[in-house]
Amino acid sequence: MYRLAIGLFALGLGMAFAARGSAAENVVVAQQTEAINKHIAADWTKAGIKKPADKASDLEFMRRAFIDLIGRIPTYEEAVDFDQDHAANKRPRLINRLLYTKEYKPKMNGNPVKLDGKKELSFSYTDEFAEHWANIWTVWLLTRTGHPLYRDQMRVWLEQELGANLEANVTPYDQLVSKLLTASGKTNENGAVNFIIHHLGEPTPAEKQSETGRFDAVPITSRVTRLFLGIQTNCTQCHDHPFNKEWIQADFWGVNAFFRQTVRDKTPTTNADRQMMANPVQVALTDESKYNAQSIIFYERRDGKLMATKPNFLKDLSKAEAGEESSKVIATAAKSRRDALSDYVLKHDNFSKAFVNRVWGHLFGRGLNKDASIDDFGSHNEVVHPEMLTELGADFNNYAKYDIKKLLFWICCSDAYGLSHVANKDYIDPKFEPYFARMPLKALSPEVLFETIMTATKSELYSDADARKKQRELWMSKLVRNFGDDEGNEMTFNGTVVQALLMMNGKELNDEVGRKTATNPVLRVIAKHTKSGSAVNASVVIDELFLSTLTRHPTTAELTKIKGIMEKGAVIAGEAPKGDAKTASTAPAKPVEAPKGTKPADKPKGKNPPQTVIPSGPRMVPGTGPNDASFYQDLFWALLNTNEFMLNH
Repeated sequence: MYRLAIGLFALGLGMAFAARGSAAENVVVAQQTEAINKHIAADWTKAGIKKPADKASDLEFMRRAFIDLIGRIPTYEEAVDFDQDHAANKRPRLINRLLYTKEYKPKMNGNPVKLDGKKELSFSYTDEFAEHWANIWTVWLLTRTGHPLYRDQMRVWLEQELGANLEANVTPYDQLVSKLLTASGKTNENGAVNFIIHHLGEPTPAEKQSETGRFDAVPITSRVTRLFLGIQTNCTQCHDHPFNKEWIQADFWGVNAFFRQTVRDKTPTTNADRQMMANPVQVALTDESKYNAQSIIFYERRDGKLMATKPNFLKDLSKAEAGEESSKVIATAAKSRRDALSDYVLKHDNFSKAFVNRVWGHLFGRGLNKDASIDDFGSHNEVVHPEMLTELGADFNNYAKYDIKKLLFWICCSDAYGLSHVANKDYIDPKFEPYFARMPLKALSPEVLFETIMTATKSELYSDADARKKQRELWMSKLVRNFGDDEGNEMTFNGTVVQALLMMNGKELNDEVGRKTATNPVLRVIAKHTKSGSAVNASVVIDELFLSTLTRHPTTAELTKIKGIMEKGAVIAGEAPKGDAKTASTAPAKPVEAPKGTKPADKPKGKNPPQTVIPSGPRMVPGTGPNDASFYQDLFWALLNTNEFMLNH
């Protein structure tokens, strides 16, 4: 009954935030964070930005950090735990906790939280970090396409590399990339091989394989340079780069040569073989030196001329922009071509900076270049913060030794990361976006949206691993199909009107909100805040529902409006009935109840049975008071469908 009324109220929800501030852990801001602050402030001055956005509230910051680092919003208990923390360094402590804590038990009013009065509530943030970043990396590596079995094996391998079930150890970024580029073996034994297997193209003609190799390596060539170096070479397959004179057609085919000896077993050329590809045991990745043994790669120019090159890796970005030629030709040594490729990628001068930019883009919704793309370096797309990017890239290599968590800690503790999403009114022009004078709004990815809904509804507390996996597969099949993504780019995945409609009308969400009494999240909140023989403490219930969904307290105005609807009802707007609009009644309709002991009426028979007529004009929904559980369930549903819930801000 109230869903429409509260839904309309929810559309008007603002983004107001409140916070308060436990014992301090010894966590200090790193010198790299101070350097970020210095560079960003200097660039604000250069851009004429005198006053950036205000500092985000503590709870807004908490929600942002949870989503970015572990892929979900905080639970109610975690939000209260942080809200009651008064330490001056609570923000860097939170970032450190999410990155490095194997077991964390939130407290409320200084006491551990117990589930049903028994087991203490506990979270493994290191495992959640590994799971979340494995999801991100799976999309980066495989896009959103491919058979689920391949994606699962890729994701499981990444989880282990990113510290799952360990004390927080994470494979350094350079070693992770090397493993991906040099991986060999079967997919069920080495999940890393799924990256190259996924991007190797169709088989080449048999009569040309001695020169071209067995498979079209064009897709993997452009993916590697873009993903690991931030250089888009896909258009140079056919011609010199139209905007970057430093990249020519020979550069693309020189890199392509490193994959000419790579072989994917069990190529899907028939329907039977395609079915075998669904079984990861059947697929293997190897290298065979008999292919392209002469190391000569032929390619055709647009004018029809046939040209030749050798395995030759991309020159450093600094040398390319200076007009120098590459000298990174593969040596005739015992190493395989992919081993040599790995060495060249890791030594390239844009390797560290490209990943710093990718991580920055994940956290801020755009990279450090003039254009928003995170992986398009070149003279056509200048870096707006060049000194900062150079320093961070060098420190990521030399100081952090490619430790991903250290890089995340540096950036997430910065002043820019802690700003509000509300821009100073003088700097709302899009030209100021590359200067990070506010935190941009970001749509939740399908993976994060699923985990966030499960957290808000506490579904994870009442389902086993198998049930949760099936639930995730169901949600993801609808989310990804309905929201679509052109290239699997995690950073540019945007929510749409379809997303809102799916959320508001989807059976899955209604099932979560209306679960059986024993596990219903709203009914449990009501029971917790109801004393025997007395009315429900409406204000406290509403506050917990807000913290459970939006990670903030309701504003005074919101609380007043919600309680007003609860107690007095609300007028639902709509189109006036055809005819005299003045006849549209706003009086509450008298509820009609069936006499006790009667059965539901039979379905009307006949060709044209009478239809229920729903008034289309404004009408009154009556209030029921604080003890109506359905009102709180509708409020909870409405909060889940606000833009504020579905955005990372």
